[in-house]
Amino acid sequence: MDQDAPKAMADAPMTPFQFAVVLLCCVINMADGADVIVMAYAAPLIARQWQITPEVLGMVFAAAPVGMAIGAFGLAPLADRVGRRVIILSAFGGITICMLLTGVADTVPMLAAVRLLTGIGLGTLLASLTVIIVEYTNRRWGNFFIAVFHIGFALGASLMGIVAASLADDYGWRSFFIVGGSVNLLIFAVSLFLLPESVEFLMESHPRNALARINRIFARIGRAPLSVLPSPSEKVKRGGGLPSLLRPPLRRPSLLLWAASMGYTVVSYYHLNWTPHVLADAGVAAHLAISSGVFTGTGAIAGNLSMGVLSSRTDTVRLTAFYFLGAAISLAGFGLIAPNAFGMFAAATLISFFTLGGFSGLMIVTSRQYPALVRSTGVGAVVGFGRFGAAFGPMLGGLMIGAGLPLSASYLVFAAFASIPFMMLLTLRARPSLDGPMPDALAAK
Repeated sequence: MDQDAPKAMADAPMTPFQFAVVLLCCVINMADGADVIVMAYAAPLIARQWQITPEVLGMVFAAAPVGMAIGAFGLAPLADRVGRRVIILSAFGGITICMLLTGVADTVPMLAAVRLLTGIGLGTLLASLTVIIVEYTNRRWGNFFIAVFHIGFALGASLMGIVAASLADDYGWRSFFIVGGSVNLLIFAVSLFLLPESVEFLMESHPRNALARINRIFARIGRAPLSVLPSPSEKVKRGGGLPSLLRPPLRRPSLLLWAASMGYTVVSYYHLNWTPHVLADAGVAAHLAISSGVFTGTGAIAGNLSMGVLSSRTDTVRLTAFYFLGAAISLAGFGLIAPNAFGMFAAATLISFFTLGGFSGLMIVTSRQYPALVRSTGVGAVVGFGRFGAAFGPMLGGLMIGAGLPLSASYLVFAAFASIPFMMLLTLRARPSLDGPMPDALAAK
């Protein structure tokens, strides 16, 4: 019975404590969304106050994405060695300190440095929080909450916009970071008491006092205590970091998921950055082009929720693949239907629906793909490789727009990029995942 404890957790109804853990992860991710976007709201005020050029400001903007790649590749894998809880608390605590330091920064190098460190924390957190949600939810709710988790990031970004707008005139840009850091501090204090370690990690890694720690968690979720620690069941050795993902049997799924992630981010970040500009160039009034964010944001939320609901009822790998096929078709349609404003708005909404829904599906697939002791490494690598696409997509879009390439042609190029995750996921589906008992129980039938 002890040996089947992870599977029993996956099959049993979720308890209030488990729901509270998931909610806490979502709240932390909302704070992360605010921490990422806050620089965009502060940038015009900083540029005016410090008299810095757009080129210099661009270097400050670039610091956080670079840090996110470092965190995803370098620090997220440590959660498979020392545990999820210590990595999440360390990363979020570091972000909190950096937010407060940003509020008192008085030079561009200091501003760039603290944004780099903020990005490192953010890249670390996304992987570790996703893994905690996987390991504290059951078969019925797991995929849904992963999707809701990713909606939290967008909600946090939107809330920070409201906060920044209310503070800008009276208190200036520094107040954005002071308020954001103070809210983070409160969330961090709650996390110290509420956030548990992963039961599956404790069972697989056997750290000091593992049995007592597991039984304390079981007491909070109303499960009978274990008498002895179960034998580890992992199929891959722990502690190998990124190189361990390039050895059989993980090499094939890892390469496919990395390619899928890069294809997704090329499309998503182009769409995020260039859609208002493209609409305006096509003849849409400037204020309507700017308001496209309402439509694309609504589409993104709907896409995430639909993935969460549907992935619990069907094959998640195939479902995610077809979401990216929908994104490819929507991208091609956007280019072909221009300059019809109504059609372009509708297509832009569908692009957001399928790409962001597809991203939630990609995170579900990734988190189910790896055994417990390389799960954070695997999720972190998928997030990290996506940073390359996030940089390339907007750059490629700018080059094509600057060259005067017709919309129909440029959007067919991005439709081709959206077809990459479609093909990678269909190829992945040809073989089963390598996860252990807990993910097998959680995976959608």
